[in-house]
Amino acid sequence: MTTGASMSGVAAVVQSDSELEAQLRTSRAALRSIGSLGDHYATVLLGQDDPYPVYEKLRRRGPLQQSRLGTWIITGRSLADEVLRDRRFGRRTTQGEWPAGYSDFDNSFLAMDPPDHGRLRRLAMPLFSPRAVGRLRAEVERACTDLLDKVGGDGSFDVMTDFAAQVPLTVIAAVFGIPEQWRERFSRLAEKVALVLAGVAQPAEVHAMREGVAGMNELFRDIIELRRREPGEDLVSRLIGDVDGELLTADELVAMCGMLSLAGTETTVHLIGNGVLAMLDAPEQWDLLCGDVDLAAGAVEETLRFDASVQIQSRYAHSDIELAGKRVKKDAQLVMLTGACNRDPEVWADPGVFRLGRRDEAEHISFSSGIHYCVGAPLARLEGEVALRMLAERFPRLRRDGEVVRRVSPFIRGLRSLPVRGD
Repeated sequence: MTTGASMSGVAAVVQSDSELEAQLRTSRAALRSIGSLGDHYATVLLGQDDPYPVYEKLRRRGPLQQSRLGTWIITGRSLADEVLRDRRFGRRTTQGEWPAGYSDFDNSFLAMDPPDHGRLRRLAMPLFSPRAVGRLRAEVERACTDLLDKVGGDGSFDVMTDFAAQVPLTVIAAVFGIPEQWRERFSRLAEKVALVLAGVAQPAEVHAMREGVAGMNELFRDIIELRRREPGEDLVSRLIGDVDGELLTADELVAMCGMLSLAGTETTVHLIGNGVLAMLDAPEQWDLLCGDVDLAAGAVEETLRFDASVQIQSRYAHSDIELAGKRVKKDAQLVMLTGACNRDPEVWADPGVFRLGRRDEAEHISFSSGIHYCVGAPLARLEGEVALRMLAERFPRLRRDGEVVRRVSPFIRGLRSLPVRGD
């Protein structure tokens, strides 16, 4: 997972809506100007309904190239994997800071470098192990069943609002021990905090993001206090014993819960939506899944490769480094365009085609790689597999039934609306 738009931290340095609007407008004008000079990465940052043609233009210039913005761009899967595994590259600069323009919400271990990253990640990992996640299967199945039971008699519903957006919220609430009476509060805040990942383009979005961040932090402080009094089997309860000791502070636990809950909802929502859309646009693939629902796990992997929820991952060089025959200077930013890397024709045959049953090809990098490999990957895979399986079982005749509305963001690839009929 990667955080933050290049403009998402602007709220910290402006004092009024008019100043903020001018700053955002200037930033977009600058990107358009640089893009008009043939800098395709600037075009990517403007947000595209379909970024894949732009990725192909970038790919033709080689697996590593430098944007006029100063950022190094990686479009090759092998090189991206190499950088993600190389300890000479980190999530922050050598000063341990985010460069200007990044949201400060992601102060969790996901955005840290060693040794703090390892200290905090080790605390969370047992709670997201395959065995621990496997115990959540019944919760995921119950959530999917309840939501699909509400679909109207004619089988008309919106995959995103009526299903995909609800499943991860229900499951994450259980993982973090969010009481039933606070789940609507969590849902509202999660929608606002999602702008941390997607980026902002309007002053209203900046305000919403800031309110969401503050509210989410407050919510998890309330949950921590509740679980001190009433412990359960959830993540917060299990980690409270480490708070204020040598391993964990209360602020670190709040940050961990906030970002993990966001990562566990926003990205999984779009995993489900992107997978359904890809197969409805290739009906023979939907028919294959309906004919053998055991292909659902493979459908999740192909969705993650074909149309990843998170399109950009970034690292910073912690020293001057020779990479792919080029000199990358200390503290330079490197961006892996996940969507481009996952469609690398040197790795996958017909990479622009969604195909169930792919064999003997490299793993996608949608869950990153190396020490920052997504700790929540087992849970995302479980939720995606159960959701796609149950949709195929319930609605083998599913088809699109209206306009698909996309979220246009350079960082998050997903849908706002996917109307369908299943009768």
